[in-house]
Amino acid sequence: MRELLRSQTAARLKKLDREIRNAARKPEDADSIHDLRVSIRRLMQQMEVFAEWFEAENVKTIRRHLRKLMNRCAAVRNCDVAVEVLRAAGRHSPKLLAGIKKQRRGAARELARKLEHWRNAGQVRKWIRHLRVSRAVSKETAAEAAQRLLPALAEELFQAGRGAVRPNSTRLQMHRLRLKAKGVRYTLEMFERAYGRKTKQMLETLKGLQENLGAINDCATTLEMIRRDRVAAVSVRRLAGEREALFRTYWKEHFGPRERTRWKAALCAADGKT
Repeated sequence: MRELLRSQTAARLKKLDREIRNAARKPEDADSIHDLRVSIRRLMQQMEVFAEWFEAENVKTIRRHLRKLMNRCAAVRNCDVAVEVLRAAGRHSPKLLAGIKKQRRGAARELARKLEHWRNAGQVRKWIRHLRVSRAVSKETAAEAAQRLLPALAEELFQAGRGAVRPNSTRLQMHRLRLKAKGVRYTLEMFERAYGRKTKQMLETLKGLQENLGAINDCATTLEMIRRDRVAAVSVRRLAGEREALFRTYWKEHFGPRERTRWKAALCAADGKT
């Protein structure tokens, strides 16, 4: 388990450093910002789930820095999302889009300055030296850790899903389910060797759930940004309703009672073999 964490931590830090460089070069590129956000989330999930394996000295500081960077990224990404949602809702008036794009330019400048500071300071390279795996942890194998961690995370996912899939569920419940889905997916990625070939389909299913819930969250984000435009808001709410229906259908197909039993059995069967 220690060897797995060392290699995964090094890989995720290097990936984060690369995405910071890409976003610093191309702050106008929506995909670069998205990839940076995903890289941050993966590293933060690892530090949260595997906190007991890390020497705690620097973890708290690193997570604080990452949250601040994520907020800067979100300010840019939210503008990109709003433009996409308004076009999908059929309400992309030139005046409304111009205001969002202006806001995006300002947020992108702030993000670019932050990223340039991180690059000049070699921030992530310092973390590669400081984010160490403790030698004092148990001798648990990767397969044993997977069997202990992932069934519990999946159970939390299904519990959150039961509330989010109800007809009267709130956007907050759906957002919480989305966070649970990310947590299971990013943790499962670390244990691909323990679960073998079946991991691919499980990850694809979780990705689909994230995408459905992300589409709903995009509408909620957009509504916050266009509160004064009542006509556009009506169209976005209608789109959100359509996306919620698609999510509920997806959940019933891939995460119903029978599928829940299959997930539990699969996640309890880690053996470290491919």
